[in-house]
Amino acid sequence: MKENTKLVHYFLVSVLLITLSVTVTTVKVEAAFSDSITIIDDFESYASDDELKSTYRLWSSGGNTVDWSLSQERAYDGTNSMLIVPKEPLDSWVAVSQHFTVSDWTDSTGISFWIHNDADEPLAFNFDIKSGSNAYGQEGTFTASFKEDGSSSWEENSFDSILIVPEDFAGLIRMAWDQFTEKSWQCPQGCDNDLNLALIEGYEFGYNPQANSTNRVYIDSISLWGTSEGGLGGSLAPEWATPANTFNLTYSPAPIDNPLKGFLPFSDSAAWRIDDNQLPYSMEFFYIPLNDIMTNFNEYDWSKLESRVDDITSRGNQAIFRVYLDYPHKPTGIPQFLLDLGLETRDYHYESNGGSNGTSVAPNYNDENLQLALLQFIEALGDKYDGDSRVGFIQAGLIGFWGEWHTYPQDGWTPIGSWDGELAEHEDGIATDWMPSLANQRAILQGLDDSFNETKILARYPTEFNRDLNIGYHDDSFAFQTLPPSLGGKDWHFAGRLQANQVIEKWKAEPIGGEMRPEIQIEMWNNDPPQYLGEPIEGAQGEDYYKSLELTHASWLKIQEVFQTPLEADAIERAREGSRSLGYEYFVPTAYVNSDSGQLQAAIHIQNTGVAPFYYDWEVDIAARDQNGKIKEWTTDWDLSYIIPNDEETGDTNEVLLEWTSNTSNVSEGSYDILVKVVNPLSETHSDAKGFHFANEEQEDNGWLEIGHIEVKGSR
Repeated sequence: MKENTKLVHYFLVSVLLITLSVTVTTVKVEAAFSDSITIIDDFESYASDDELKSTYRLWSSGGNTVDWSLSQERAYDGTNSMLIVPKEPLDSWVAVSQHFTVSDWTDSTGISFWIHNDADEPLAFNFDIKSGSNAYGQEGTFTASFKEDGSSSWEENSFDSILIVPEDFAGLIRMAWDQFTEKSWQCPQGCDNDLNLALIEGYEFGYNPQANSTNRVYIDSISLWGTSEGGLGGSLAPEWATPANTFNLTYSPAPIDNPLKGFLPFSDSAAWRIDDNQLPYSMEFFYIPLNDIMTNFNEYDWSKLESRVDDITSRGNQAIFRVYLDYPHKPTGIPQFLLDLGLETRDYHYESNGGSNGTSVAPNYNDENLQLALLQFIEALGDKYDGDSRVGFIQAGLIGFWGEWHTYPQDGWTPIGSWDGELAEHEDGIATDWMPSLANQRAILQGLDDSFNETKILARYPTEFNRDLNIGYHDDSFAFQTLPPSLGGKDWHFAGRLQANQVIEKWKAEPIGGEMRPEIQIEMWNNDPPQYLGEPIEGAQGEDYYKSLELTHASWLKIQEVFQTPLEADAIERAREGSRSLGYEYFVPTAYVNSDSGQLQAAIHIQNTGVAPFYYDWEVDIAARDQNGKIKEWTTDWDLSYIIPNDEETGDTNEVLLEWTSNTSNVSEGSYDILVKVVNPLSETHSDAKGFHFANEEQEDNGWLEIGHIEVKGSR
């Protein structure tokens, strides 16, 4: 998948008569700041401008070239802010500062303030901290995070030497203490003093009025963030939160058939499952041969694929599929037009194939016509299905036996005599390699990455050439050939390959799926923890299910047998928990709702108590439900897809705060429940689509999570 990037502007800023080249880049922060704040100054305590100016002093080499005063025009957390306005004669640098008795700020992560740049040009702005009579600020490359008013998302920005506030920006800016260094003008021979947060004596705002003569600058809500004090009980909270509008919610395990996670059957098994209640599910898998779809170069008949996808969605589920050319023991999936063009093929009888359905056929994957056809197909597949709500995930497929990206034992190194049977083709005593060249393999995966920007693609094996692609992986021998040598497995096992190719952390952005080997799918649930301990398979027993899950962070697994074979009570309960444990589980421990001053505000803490993120940016709605059950809905800009799980090893809770604000002008006076829902886009066309449920007792079957209550007073 291609990543969306934001364009970068380059500003030339004159500071202290030295022209600096400033580069600004912006990326989305992958978690909200999960700490409370402590207000330093919100400008509500000053009765007059004189009181303000007795606290905040001006430094200017040219005299009083700005005016600073209280303002009620724009404010963040009350009625007042501090307004700084240039005046003649304009100076090249001014600073408005506050000095105070030494304070200890060690119990904090950084500084935060609200700013409004009321001008149609960017503002080059400086924020310094005074500690031990030294000034500490931004030198060289540093980062700061912005949250514009009305947004729930922070944006992390990289700057060079000075902060750039965009034109007409109004919102919060946060900088961590590790972005502050000793100012170079204090130590021309080199600075080596670190910021001592135990000896804070003040802070100052500085800028160049000559370069920003039209800028009116409003400052408010100067705060420490990341403190263990302040807020409500030292926890993450919106700045408008009070005990009265805070609601504590209760954990309850999320359902097994939450969308896009858990165990899943093959789609053709759905008609003959023995028990609809044995194991709920939300996805179904199928294979489809390429010759069911591609009829010629750039010519396609999608009807069979569409029929399979529609059949799955008719049950409220989402599809996962894999397109193949070569499936042992099944007729070839090679399009006829390629065979007519002389595509070379090889017959083989591995995996007990060659039965009544015909001999298995492997194509020459390096054939130029085949390579061209595959790249054309991938592009067409992306055009048709990228972002399709009916499709949960697509496996790369196309290459190798079963589309699993191997042709073992025809791998280029297996010798005669080490394979149980005759090699179909060998040279000098070694099996020939039937896989495509590395260049062709790279081209196919790159084509998939280029063609799918929304729908997630999974490849069978982690490799050096797919390491940096936006593609996940599927382990098709999960809990049997998963663990690395450090946990009793092999280096060629799935997690060993993840480690060797430096993608063991890739699950944080791209999904991991897979399948359990058919022989282990039933017996493993007889053991606690689940593990196959039956008759050895190829001389080996199974692996611990939860160790495999902990290491891979898998979201889903194909495990057909549990959908068609009755299990004893203890075994089925282990299987149900095994399915529930896959992927994400989002829990809301605390919520906040407010309806004061004509505003409707809502915020939630959210934790991922699962093992993987939810990989899609599904719409999140908020609603107010009156006492008659009538609902008024709004759509937020919340994105749940980046929320990674809590870290069980360290005990860290990766809690995120999401905030939303609207107005109450179209809400009548009365009592309301405030609700939150994640919308499965499949529900737009299928009313029985599986609903996204939070892990909360307050979660309702209709998809809404009740987070609190408000009273709207007066006429609206």
